[in-house]
Amino acid sequence: MHARRLAAYLIASCTLGIFTAPAMAQGASWPTRPIRFIVPFPPGGPTDNYVRTIAGPLGEALKQTIVVENRAGAGGSIGTAAVAKAAPDGYTMGLGAGGALMVMPHLMKVPYSVTQDLAYVSSLAQVPAVIAVNAKSGITNMAQFLERARSHPGKMNYGSAGTGTMVHLAGERFKRAAGIDIVHVPYAGAAPAITDLLGGQVESMVSDLTPILPHVQAGTVRVLAVTTEKRTPLLPDAPTLVELGYPKVVQATEYGVIMPAGTPPAIVNRVQRELATIMATPEVRKAYEQMGSLAVSSSPEQYRKNVLGSYEFWGQFIKETGISLN
Repeated sequence: MHARRLAAYLIASCTLGIFTAPAMAQGASWPTRPIRFIVPFPPGGPTDNYVRTIAGPLGEALKQTIVVENRAGAGGSIGTAAVAKAAPDGYTMGLGAGGALMVMPHLMKVPYSVTQDLAYVSSLAQVPAVIAVNAKSGITNMAQFLERARSHPGKMNYGSAGTGTMVHLAGERFKRAAGIDIVHVPYAGAAPAITDLLGGQVESMVSDLTPILPHVQAGTVRVLAVTTEKRTPLLPDAPTLVELGYPKVVQATEYGVIMPAGTPPAIVNRVQRELATIMATPEVRKAYEQMGSLAVSSSPEQYRKNVLGSYEFWGQFIKETGISLN
């Protein structure tokens, strides 16, 4: 009698959706169809290449096709929103960009919550920022740059990929730390800013290393400092701001992999494990290094901690400095 009642209860529970399978069972058959990987920037750029470099190996590891979809706009916010609003079934993931996660929500109304609408899978890349000048500027080191800035307050300028970007904020952090007054000139991306740096329309630039590296290697741009704690292997002669006496200006733009909140933990952990293996391969490490970045990986917990910690830090910084998109 008891056995029949128990059997009837289990059948009714499953029918009504009361009985929940263990987390691992939820992802046991996943994936059974192609997976969409959203890049919140245009095709052909460095961030797009980060994803396309790993899409093949990740697809092979998961035994499914990874379809890269570019959803650009609003500093990465449009693509990030597309990930946040997707079904949490494991078939949508995206590139988590530092600006879209840590900065833009403090500057504009975005249709997602950084703390509630996303599952954080793993770090993917860290990109140093650099302070650079035209090689023909006559400035060969940071001391000369600071001397010129201090002797002409409010007259010098620096370009960036745009207001609210991580490199813009790096520039403002350095200005505060060094006590200099130079004017920020925002551009619609790194490429036009670099063009004007080469043409002399702006005197200096704060940029991610990735887009400016070819010009440094060509000898047309000189890097005065990098913003990471240690020197980058790609620019072994470029000092860090820490070495130059600014230990609090340590920064790298971080990219990672995100999925919609509610994605089964078994799926999130599976993707993280595969990424950890892929990011450690010599081929991927070399490819990322050639793009001016460091291939990294982390646990979901650590990546979430990184994002939310930076989200709080930049919120306070933006409030203190009054930075806005207007």
